Amino acid sequence: MCPTILLHRALRWVLPSGALAGCILLVTGAQACALDSKPSLSANGVLPTLNTAAPVTPAQLNAFTPFVFQRPYAAGAKITFEENRADIAQSLIPTAMERPWRWQFGDGKIAYGWSVTHTYARAGTVEVAVDAYYPGTKQWYQFDLVRLRVVSPAR
Repeated sequence: MCPTILLHRALRWVLPSGALAGCILLVTGAQACALDSKPSLSANGVLPTLNTAAPVTPAQLNAFTPFVFQRPYAAGAKITFEENRADIAQSLIPTAMERPWRWQFGDGKIAYGWSVTHTYARAGTVEVAVDAYYPGTKQWYQFDLVRLRVVSPAR
């Protein structure tokens, strides 16, 4: 999991409870979403940018993603999502690379694959999450998270 996502999740848990132990436990995951703060996920071949908006409030922290796509995508248009597998392989354990990713598109839809295509039905802002499966624990773990804006198509 991306260090930024781990920190985000740790702080989300720590802020309300004031417990630092949760932060220490959560900051030990894989660093796959960005190597040297470079995104590994693309949409139609376009990489997102590093999210420079620093969350200040708990509400902003809950909505924080490490990366954002600067350009909007039109509702009804196909978007091809892909992870740079060579970059990801440097961070995830080999067994996590054996099974295709699980993609959660932020609109309730899920797909599985190394590269997937998705179409958003309506305008809005969504978080696209990518998960890897670890056979040892038989669980999915999120390693990438990016914000994407979907707009109504031009008429």
